[in-house]
Amino acid sequence: MDFLTSSLLSGILYDGFKNRVAITAAFLKEKLQGWMVDDHLLELLTDKVNALELEEYGEHVIERKLKESDEVQKILRSIHYEQKMDIENVSQTHSGSGDNIVGNKTVYNK
Repeated sequence: MDFLTSSLLSGILYDGFKNRVAITAAFLKEKLQGWMVDDHLLELLTDKVNALELEEYGEHVIERKLKESDEVQKILRSIHYEQKMDIENVSQTHSGSGDNIVGNKTVYNK
């Protein structure tokens, strides 16, 4: 599963700065729909990003500064994309032994 990258975040931040939007946890939450991130982590990311004072930079410089920040990188590695599967519309053919499953399989007491 992929984690949030500096490239993606720099684009989001640059668009926000360009449109004169304050970078808040609510702004990031809206932009990061589909990403698994809790409110506490969003607040922490917001604080770290705002501390870097990136408002006057272009997208590539923002990306470089995000990559240079160990604290931001640690946060980004903990934000993963939410993988959704449309299990109802999967066609499968199975012959032989073994399992034929779609999605994640959980086995208990084995």
